[in-house]
Formats: sequence, structure tokens, C-alpha cells
Amino acid sequence: MKSRKYRMRVVRGAFEDKSMLDQLGAKTIEKFERDEWESIDELVVNLEQIKELQKNIVHHFDDKSVPWYMDGDGIEDKDNVIVAFGADDGEGGRIFQFRREDREATSEVVQYGISKGIPAEQMDFMDVKF
Repeated sequence: MKSRKYRMRVVRGAFEDKSMLDQLGAKTIEKFERDEWESIDELVVNLEQIKELQKNIVHHFDDKSVPWYMDGDGIEDKDNVIVAFGADDGEGGRIFQFRREDREATSEVVQYGISKGIPAEQMDFMDVKF
């Protein structure tokens, strides 16, 4: 069975082991002014690789109680959205998969992020409007 692939956006500075991103072929798509955040990188991975990445998202700068998250969409179906919170979310890393047009699921992800201390305006995964 063919493994579903996702194009993910990640904040490089959120990872303890950045070599993991390099090994997966991450490409920088935007640089940050804050040196410690480094950049937004894009990479193509499957669900198992996303789970491994989640374990490595535990690096904080401003508030250690607020988790990082990464988001993406399906390579073959851009309406298949995935949002994965890092292992630092207090639940070991939660993954949400939903259709772009599913407003109820979108709201659930946004509410989850807000409950973890992420401001609503930062929950801009794949430009999904809520």
C-alpha cells in the first residue's frame, strides 16, 4: 500500500535536532527576523515521519508552556489538511487530519491550539480561514 505524503511547514528553530529536517530534504521558504526561530521550512513526509518529527519539537524560547505545531496538506489532495502539535503539547503530540472545507474540524483544531496557549491569530495553518 502506498503511503500518503504531506507537504509540511515547520519552524526550524522549534526542533532540538535540526539534522532530522535536513535528512528529510527540508527547504527554507521564509527566514525569520528572530534568529532563534531561524526559518519556515517545507518538507514532504508521510504520517510516520510526522510522528517522528513531533517527538523532536520541544524547543522553546519565550514561554515553555506553549507548544509548537506544524501544518501541511496532501501532495495528491491539497484539501486534505494535517496539523500536528509537537510532543511539547502536554499530550505527547496530537495530530488532526481533516478536509479543508470542514469548518467544525477547523474550529476543533483552533480551539485545541488556543487551549494550549497559542494565540488564535497564529493558528494560520495552510491559510485555512476560521
